[in-house]
Amino acid sequence: MKLRTRIFWNLFPILINFWTLQIKARRNNKMPDYYSKYEKNRIVQKKFENILKYLGIELEVKGFENVPNNPCILIPNHSTYLDPLIMMVALSNLGDGEKQSKLVNFVARSEVKDKKSIALVASFFDTHYLDFEKPRELIKTLFNFGNFVKTNKSCGVIFAEGTRTKDGMLGEFKTGAFRLAQSCYLPIIPVTINNAANALDKNRNGKLKIEVIFHNQIKPINFQTLSSEDLATQVKNVISSHYHNQIITSNETKTNKFTKRAHK
Repeated sequence: MKLRTRIFWNLFPILINFWTLQIKARRNNKMPDYYSKYEKNRIVQKKFENILKYLGIELEVKGFENVPNNPCILIPNHSTYLDPLIMMVALSNLGDGEKQSKLVNFVARSEVKDKKSIALVASFFDTHYLDFEKPRELIKTLFNFGNFVKTNKSCGVIFAEGTRTKDGMLGEFKTGAFRLAQSCYLPIIPVTINNAANALDKNRNGKLKIEVIFHNQIKPINFQTLSSEDLATQVKNVISSHYHNQIITSNETKTNKFTKRAHK
């Protein structure tokens, strides 16, 4: 079954899961103490898991044990708009009672706030925004995010490439995330996401298996004396050691169908 057909038959349950998140997000905005952070996290992970299932996406998660239950920064490669869903679900126990689901927070571009329905859901799991038109505020925002992660004892997810792959290969890793980890003394877990670049290709056939690999954590004591550029290179090398380049077939990237901001 092609993805376009799968979406046709599953559109209503997909929307039900998304609308449920919106309803709960509105309630949370009105009554911030209504849900605990753990309740919000479980709700989002379950609804995102349902959405991925209806899109015919299965996750193969490796190295889950490398993610601590303490605050940390996760640096994955970025292939698709579904990456936040993929990361959120990969950091849940996926029904394995012996695993402890992780608390998750994200950094996103400020353009996400222009998509009000998505921004509403993103607010439910305390997404922080980077405004690249205000470069002087970027480091401050990242530093605030790092402190939030430490206080919340969560996994802070930052896509260091800053945008999705244009050619199926890894892009340049920006240094901001690594300055944050150094300033806030937070361990880094590199994450490789494989086979996700064409997740929204409506012509893809059958189910799609996406591999998520959590690599060994890099402790702050081992990178405090490195430059942020060298640390970025080190983390990129870890991710690339298990990354498989892809040929892009999805309109998400080819024609930038899912965003107003064009790739250059």
